[in-house]
Amino acid sequence: MKNTVLVHKSFRNISEVAELITEIGENLFLSTSLSSGLQFLNFERCDLFIIDESYLLSEADIEALHKVKSDVIVISENGLDIDLQGIASEINKQELIKNLQSSKGSAKFSISSISTKKAPNIFREFDTFKDSITQEVRRAKRYQYPLVVVMFQLVETDHIEGVINYFSSKIREFDSLWITDNSRFSMVLPHTGWNGAEILTNRLTTHITGELGIDVESLKNKIISFKRIESDSDFINRIKNGLDSEYYNINKDIDFNIWKEELFSEFIEGKTVRIFNRYKGMLISHDSDIILKGSTLELHNIRPLQLSIINNEKATYFYSTPLNKSIRAGVEEIDVDRSFATLTSFEIIDSSFIKNTSMKLLVEDSVEVKISNHTGITVGKLLELSLDEITITVEDRAILQNEENFTIQFSLDFKGKSHTISTTGNLKNIEEGRDISYADFTITTSLSDNMKISEFLSNKQIKFIKELKSGQETR
Repeated sequence: MKNTVLVHKSFRNISEVAELITEIGENLFLSTSLSSGLQFLNFERCDLFIIDESYLLSEADIEALHKVKSDVIVISENGLDIDLQGIASEINKQELIKNLQSSKGSAKFSISSISTKKAPNIFREFDTFKDSITQEVRRAKRYQYPLVVVMFQLVETDHIEGVINYFSSKIREFDSLWITDNSRFSMVLPHTGWNGAEILTNRLTTHITGELGIDVESLKNKIISFKRIESDSDFINRIKNGLDSEYYNINKDIDFNIWKEELFSEFIEGKTVRIFNRYKGMLISHDSDIILKGSTLELHNIRPLQLSIINNEKATYFYSTPLNKSIRAGVEEIDVDRSFATLTSFEIIDSSFIKNTSMKLLVEDSVEVKISNHTGITVGKLLELSLDEITITVEDRAILQNEENFTIQFSLDFKGKSHTISTTGNLKNIEEGRDISYADFTITTSLSDNMKISEFLSNKQIKFIKELKSGQETR
């Protein structure tokens, strides 16, 4: 269980619940406002949403909860006067504490006795699908995880609803389906790479052809992988263009171990390989020795800087020459003292991840940005910055709706001085949240301002590298 939101008015009454959650989950978010919890849900998935009965639910709150995709529980001792059917499960504190205690040591809090698995979103209109995939692309870029869309075409159209119902019952609740027409639909898979999507497609189609009696040859597909250097509009255009282009027969004979064995054969004798990771926008790469030991690959002599990142991310990336593909390797075990790691899970990824060297660094300082055009001015906060792009968080996005050209002004502090940057910018993308939006701009700067930004980014890189080295030294 990664993220839990706990909404309350009287923390004293539920402190025991909060304490237990911190023992079995990664992140606990406490809130005295339901809207604050919903704000969190706009930008990262929540696994469990718990509301204490001390918080009085209004009609507006109940309406908002209909849109919450995570599991929702209301702690109630004497029963509530409102109908929560289809929205949340009701449980008293003692039962919840008992359930939490039994979940200690487990990877996920089990609420199967009080809640059911929520179905994934199914979109039948392009506009709603477009809004959803735009936000998913934003999250994939921001948190740097893979994203694919698998498009299907069914020749035997009589089975389309049965196929869709089957797929929606098997995929994860944060996946989604888009129904294009009576013969085509698409499956959106966040946190899944190209190879993983092909394996899942093979498994689902193998099962469904047996259950529904469909000839597997009548179900065709294609896989579209999101490239991190793409904008959401470019990715959506590739999806739209893919609708009417060629679909292919499902690969019934896919074997995950075929390319894995080829990968291992490259490292039987042991060799030096370049490994890659990204840290706060920087591409960090170093050489390491990689050898095959039994059924796993081992990395040896990992540089301290790279080791620090791998230890945090529990993964690294490298390029396989025989396969001519980039590989993501999961880390099962890492020995910081010996500069050693064991790799056990592998996935083919988009090569642009390690080929794109452009830097767009996170700006952790509170930098105010003024955005203006002929209609007015809005103020935001600087989130990410590169020499030609900028990401800003804004609350008032009224002037960003219909205008592409803006004047952008902000100040960067480094080497004890404040440097004002004034530039023109074109709005590339905007992800609209409930209260805060993320806006991406391409910027055009003067030579002087370009040099200031370059120096600021260089100083940030040095700071991040010092952080990594410091983290390594303290272990």
